[in-house]
Amino acid sequence: MNILLQVAGFFVMIVIFIFYFYDRDAAVKSNRLFLYQSIAITISIFLDIFSIVMFNTPELTYSGLAYGSGKLYLVSCLTVAFFGLFYVLGDSYLSKKLYVIVKYAAITLLVIGIILSLSLRLDITYDPDGLNDFTGGPSVIVTYIITFIFMLSTLIIAIINRKKMYKKRFIGVCIFLGTWTLGASVQAVVNYFFSNSGVVILSVSFAETLGALVIYIMLENPALNIDRVTNALTHRAFEEYLEDCIKKKTKTEFVVVDYDSTIASSIMGYNDFSKAFTDVLKEFKPRKVFKNDRDNFVIVRNDLTKESLASAIYHFKEMIYTRNNIKTEIPFKVMHFKDLSLFYDHEDILDSIDYMVDNISKYKNEVIDVNKDVVDKIHDKFLMDKKCDLAFLNKKIEVYLQPIYSNEDGAFTAAEALVRLVDEDGSLIYPKSFVEEMEKDGRIIELGKIVFEDICKFISENDMEKLGLHYIEVNLSAIQCMQENLADTYINIMEKYKIKPKYINLEITETAKSTRNTLLKNMDILKEYGVSFSLDDFGTGNSNLNYIVEMPVDIVKFDKDMVDSYFEDRIALYVMNSTINMIKGLGHKIVFEGIEELEQLNQIQLMNVDYIQGYYYSKPIDKESFIKFIINNKKK
Repeated sequence: MNILLQVAGFFVMIVIFIFYFYDRDAAVKSNRLFLYQSIAITISIFLDIFSIVMFNTPELTYSGLAYGSGKLYLVSCLTVAFFGLFYVLGDSYLSKKLYVIVKYAAITLLVIGIILSLSLRLDITYDPDGLNDFTGGPSVIVTYIITFIFMLSTLIIAIINRKKMYKKRFIGVCIFLGTWTLGASVQAVVNYFFSNSGVVILSVSFAETLGALVIYIMLENPALNIDRVTNALTHRAFEEYLEDCIKKKTKTEFVVVDYDSTIASSIMGYNDFSKAFTDVLKEFKPRKVFKNDRDNFVIVRNDLTKESLASAIYHFKEMIYTRNNIKTEIPFKVMHFKDLSLFYDHEDILDSIDYMVDNISKYKNEVIDVNKDVVDKIHDKFLMDKKCDLAFLNKKIEVYLQPIYSNEDGAFTAAEALVRLVDEDGSLIYPKSFVEEMEKDGRIIELGKIVFEDICKFISENDMEKLGLHYIEVNLSAIQCMQENLADTYINIMEKYKIKPKYINLEITETAKSTRNTLLKNMDILKEYGVSFSLDDFGTGNSNLNYIVEMPVDIVKFDKDMVDSYFEDRIALYVMNSTINMIKGLGHKIVFEGIEELEQLNQIQLMNVDYIQGYYYSKPIDKESFIKFIINNKKK
């Protein structure tokens, strides 16, 4: 009787259970699925041991108890394979319809397998020497076939979803299936060829145990869901918790607490503050506390109201400040998610949290009620992002031109190039919908090159002198200004189209100041080549005269808000007049943007302003319309 491997496997599973239940409060959906399979494996090992004992007890070898234990062992093998499939399904991204089909097909196959395993004949061969005991017959054959179908289905689903699955889970599943297959193969080969020599190995159950141990160590130890600094649950646990809530339509609500981690870390240190933060949170008796990958804390509790939440925040701040002797105010924002049905799935919730955290300064209230209006706006933003991504991917990019009027020449002598994306329905998508996102992911560099090349091509195809155009302005984003090879790239494009560099004016913004050294280097090269520069949107952010002095710009553009304040505020009028005189004293020209009314225009024409740009003359128009506009409005 050779049951040492089974006994060893049985005790390994007991150890796994001890550790699992020690941290069971941190268990999530995948942990529970693993637990079900582990229970099935343990029962299977026990039945394997029990049936071997029965077969090797002469008076019981061919008894009903022996046949019953043997068939129950076969059923347990089917059950292990079944739960293995469901373990992978739990992390798969099959469509809801396909998931349901696979689920009920698997249940049906399991029921059929159990019925056949129990009803078909089981053959027991007993060797008095204990060297060649084995079972066979239709019952065993059916069990092997159905178990193989389950294992193959598990592998196929894992492979199909390998790019979307948690990477370690895919590896763990492959190891589990591999060890099980290897164990079965070793048992079959060794026992077939060497049993007559006294060598018998019963390795299937032990192989299952090894596979389970690997998955537990790599993935399903609930302790892996606990953040070691704060003892809060991890982002991965939060993700699985949300997915489970959405699939089961569980009514739950939670709050996401966002705080200024820079200020907090400077006061106490990152780890110390995070630990103190969690300790205080847990005193409010939440159901669960998570720490996500954005260093926000998520508190699950289903009895929150606007009033109780505001009160809790007040007491929370008081406690954490008092206990840790914090005298500096740490800005907090709390996002209250109380209706998960507003979201498509758990990924939509996670994306929405990320979006709100990234744009937290746009929300005025300390407590943000994530209601339908808020969610709809977020979804509209996501939809617009997808439209922009598709338009950019398909190169649906149009460059429009807005005429610029010269007071000195009394004619339209320049234009600003403004990019538009084109939606599938032909409608235009404006920069405010896509520039910020493209700056974040770096695509703004490619977009900038496309716009610049388009303008160079336009200049090469039209007689600028005949049109009376002195230059066309092209915007440079702060990200583009960080590129070491910006000047070389743009010079190569200008040379490709054989255009005179004097027709190009590059607009930089105050935000490009953070890349000062690289920007100055590129500006010096381009100015030497013959390109001019404008400082765009002067009057926003931290723009000041020192910046104008530092940067070798030729033109300063006053943004619409500052221009409007000139006409509406007496103090702003005096400040702007002084600023204009200083800028002109430095030898720069000035553009007023956003002029929309005749009264504004009449007053500006009496001022020391060189250029006027705005809807009063023309909105940005396509290049063909722009040429017609310039021709029709040429100075007589």
